[in-house]
Amino acid sequence: MLSRLVLVFLFVVQTNSLSVLTDDKSQATKTDGETVLVRQLLNQETLIRMALDRKVNDLVKVIAEIQNSLGTNNQQLQDAKKEIQTINQQLLDAKKEIAALKNENSALKAEWQVQSNITTPLSDKLKTTMNSLKQSQNSQQELSSAVSSLQVFQRNMSVLSGSAKDTPVAFTAGITSSSSTWRGDILVFPHVITNKGQGYSSSSGKFTAPRDGTYVFTVTGVSFGKKPLNLDIVHDGDSKVRTWSDNSASQQTGTNLVVLELDRGDAVWVGRYNGGGYWANSVPVTTFSGFIL
Repeated sequence: MLSRLVLVFLFVVQTNSLSVLTDDKSQATKTDGETVLVRQLLNQETLIRMALDRKVNDLVKVIAEIQNSLGTNNQQLQDAKKEIQTINQQLLDAKKEIAALKNENSALKAEWQVQSNITTPLSDKLKTTMNSLKQSQNSQQELSSAVSSLQVFQRNMSVLSGSAKDTPVAFTAGITSSSSTWRGDILVFPHVITNKGQGYSSSSGKFTAPRDGTYVFTVTGVSFGKKPLNLDIVHDGDSKVRTWSDNSASQQTGTNLVVLELDRGDAVWVGRYNGGGYWANSVPVTTFSGFIL
């Protein structure tokens, strides 16, 4: 732009030098036109310079923003580097901790193996002890059964030691306490009135024949309230006769009698066929009796 202005100025000077010989009026007119042209050129130069200044200012601002952005990016990059370093350190610490945990796990496995080696023999000893305890319990049960058999044998021997045929065999037993809820299989008569020959057991409710013979048995059962009560005289698990007391009235009495051929050791008892509960008094009304002919 400056070179253009110089050329224009030279052109104007040369024109002025060439037009010296012309008349004053023509020369004045040319001078005015040149002055206008120079002014126009100067105005254009001013406008161009102002536009350039604005562009330069804008460019300076853009460069400043870029520099600020670069500074921010550099700071973020430094922060990222620091964070990466922190993460790397944490990774190293995690690896160390994993290695320590592996060592601890190996130690625990070794300790578990030691404990297993200790507990396995103890478990075997415990099993052996349990088996020995079961065997002892079985032996105790066998011994108890043997004692019961011996007691029966002694009782039979005591009967046979005398005049067996002359020894009377007879019993009567009853109940002195009522029960509205009894529903057992065997009715036990705990109150013994007579027990010649010791054939009746007040604990089991069973009569065991001390010798062969013909026996007579009777049973009487009084029902509790209007509850039915049906009792059987049972010979070694086989029901022979039955009493009958239904629920049509309160405290009904059922009774029955049976004659049985028994061998020594046969058992006879009173069993429940149906119903439940029985009536009793201080003087027995529900009774079980038997004797040999």
